[in-house]
Amino acid sequence: MSAENTQYVNYLIELSQSGRKNAYFDLCSIILRSVFTLVFRIVKDYRLSKKITLAAFVLGWDNIKKYNKETSFVIWLKDFAVRYSMKELEKGTPGISNNQQSKEINYTLTELEEHIFSLPNEERLIFVLHDMEGYSYKEIESFIPDLSIDEIKSKLIATRGYLMSKLDL
Repeated sequence: MSAENTQYVNYLIELSQSGRKNAYFDLCSIILRSVFTLVFRIVKDYRLSKKITLAAFVLGWDNIKKYNKETSFVIWLKDFAVRYSMKELEKGTPGISNNQQSKEINYTLTELEEHIFSLPNEERLIFVLHDMEGYSYKEIESFIPDLSIDEIKSKLIATRGYLMSKLDL
């Protein structure tokens, strides 16, 4: 992101922290696609992804005064989205089937996306966060405290192997 864009985002954050909702809406519109894509990859349900993305933005607004500028705003907000997504996965919220979903949103999955969506929840979460979003093992461990960093690495290696075999690589 250019320095000019960073300054604009910081300006919007300051306005948001002073209570200006329109500034927060502008801030959200800048990162909406990024947050929604992350959530969709985790929960693999279009409607649920919309709900979680909205909830993450509401949580962000509720906590905007606590935001620390030393952390990337996008990462800070995605933290809410990932945690909410995990709660929904733990609840076993029923998703719509991929066929029904594809027709509904007129979106065709690539072969890789289909295989990613076929992964168990925990493996999909680890793969998406690490390999697609660039989260560190330590950051992933904060979302899944039941697993050690070594266990996360092992699951990631196994997941990569599975995906490579499915893609004949």
